Amino acid sequence: MREEKIIEILHETLHAEHGSALEMLATSKNATKSSHVNGYFHHAKDEYNHSKTFQSLLAKRANRLPPDIARSYRFSSIGLLKKGYVSKKGFLIETMKLKDFIAYVYTNELLAKDSFSKILKLLEINSGDYIKVSDIMTDELRHHGMAKEYFLRYYPTLQPWQLKCYKLREIIKNKTRIIYYKNIKFLDKVFNPIYIFLSFFAALLLNHLNVKYFHRTNANLMNISSRSMF
Repeated sequence: MREEKIIEILHETLHAEHGSALEMLATSKNATKSSHVNGYFHHAKDEYNHSKTFQSLLAKRANRLPPDIARSYRFSSIGLLKKGYVSKKGFLIETMKLKDFIAYVYTNELLAKDSFSKILKLLEINSGDYIKVSDIMTDELRHHGMAKEYFLRYYPTLQPWQLKCYKLREIIKNKTRIIYYKNIKFLDKVFNPIYIFLSFFAALLLNHLNVKYFHRTNANLMNISSRSMF
């Protein structure tokens, strides 16, 4: 049970890190200053490397599970949309004001650090996996420091309480995202048997259709009624 809990957290974190990598890459492409392009690109590279690390940690543990359970923890790019880590409306840099975007990075790097702290408590101290996650935490704190530096330089009048509001908003969004995804999984369990039953019923109907009277060899298809199945 404990092992499956770790796998579930690693699976969620993998999607979060991969989503961050795509967001930072999109931001790099939209930046105008060369220093910003370079900074966002290296941030994207870090996040991508993090996702690869979590993917390897996940794969190692998933191999110990029965195949039918392990399959449910496969990484999927569609999962980024389902879980809300990438929006169907576009990348954040395209849909948010720059100040709000930097605030998003600033707060989410701290939230990521808190999340990794919880992961570390589930891992064996000083193990290889523990050290890898610790290194990722160091990267996230560095990203947070870079966002903070950007804030102080370009938005010196921004008040601490405003940053707290940004953080609270992201915490609420994360909670909502998790609830939404869990509801989707629940609905899948409810409706899948119904879909299977309807598919089986439709197959039975098609199996009993007699189509020998609808033979259209050498027939002019333009003369066939538009209401015909054949």
